Amino acid sequence: MRQIFILSLLIIIGIQSCNVGTTGFWKDENISQSLKNEINKLDKKVFEAIVSNNHKQIKSLMSDKLLDISGDNIDKLVDQANTIIKNDDYRVLNQFYVKNSTTGIGNTVMTGFSDPEDYIIHYKALNKEMFISLIIPTNGLDEAIITNIYGKYPEGWKLNIIQLGMYKVNGKTAPQLFAKAKKELDNGYLVDAANSISLCTRVIRPANKIWQYQKEEDIKKIQAKIGTEINLNYSFPLTLNGIQTKPKILTIYPLGTSDGYFPMIEYLTDINLKDTIRTKEENQLIHNSIGEVFKGIDMNKKYILYKAFSEMPNGVIPVPTYGFVKEIK
Repeated sequence: MRQIFILSLLIIIGIQSCNVGTTGFWKDENISQSLKNEINKLDKKVFEAIVSNNHKQIKSLMSDKLLDISGDNIDKLVDQANTIIKNDDYRVLNQFYVKNSTTGIGNTVMTGFSDPEDYIIHYKALNKEMFISLIIPTNGLDEAIITNIYGKYPEGWKLNIIQLGMYKVNGKTAPQLFAKAKKELDNGYLVDAANSISLCTRVIRPANKIWQYQKEEDIKKIQAKIGTEINLNYSFPLTLNGIQTKPKILTIYPLGTSDGYFPMIEYLTDINLKDTIRTKEENQLIHNSIGEVFKGIDMNKKYILYKAFSEMPNGVIPVPTYGFVKEIK
């Protein structure tokens, strides 16, 4: 599932104090049940509009401001979201109710500082009363998240901001993937660390610029460190001189399957791919030695995936390939 960036009412520049113009905010169980019930009904309508691809319904929930700036983009948003969200249920991650002493200011709410999963939501408050509701469609290893930010108008609550992004990939959030990458780096499993941090960056901003994890700067530092270590230890294409046919490793990246994400190793071979016997023999030799070349890559995972190329791919013209799935025993 790919990251989706949805329209927003504002461009966020920096993080402002949560106290400027704000009289207070309440989170989850500290919000009155009657208000939560009111918002939950709206969340359900938003979700139903996306699942049923109902442009008219989603527009009926939007504020005039959002309608003005969104134009046809909201139709594209719903169409795009509909291709991703096929389930008929969701869960609420967190909710925040904010009261402001004035309007047109920056609101900042946060879950905390100490937990690795803690995050900040920052946006422009167009109303004295605002409500943030984060809902997650039930799914498998990859989870999207819908960020609904409502403002209280004389006629009732209306959507000021709606965002759709990725909350989890391979069953993990960005902070969880960061912790995994850090542990792999400490163990010297550089390729695994690079793959984990690559997945981490896909879900580091679940609501684009309005969402920031407290660990974001730490994540960026580890990402840079992993990149430096990879460049110091490996140069691609990497020739496997220990194998007589001298195949060349071109790239390694995490590939999503129905069972999860596994390393995909793409390599260049001089063997004619139509000669499947020799191609399979060479691949087995690569697989037998891959853990010596890339420490840790053959550990703690179910599969390694391979793709052999008969000529150097250029990303434009398709070239013949042959794929392998190797189970780690």
